Amino acid sequence: MTGIAFIESSKLQVCHNLRILRHQVFKDTVKREKGMMGWFYGFKLHFIINNHGGILSVKVTTANVDG
Repeated sequence: MTGIAFIESSKLQVCHNLRILRHQVFKDTVKREKGMMGWFYGFKLHFIINNHGGILSVKVTTANVDG
């Protein structure tokens, strides 16, 4: 074990941007976030992976929070 870890985060989009005002399921939970590909409405999935490809940690946060 070398102690090297990689951090990756990806978006979990809840609905299309045009439907944000009509979407009621995660109304009080999710937030808008501007990512590299534009705005999205949903959550972020954060992974910490070791140098052998093993998952060390997984965390789901709202879109406007860094893991």
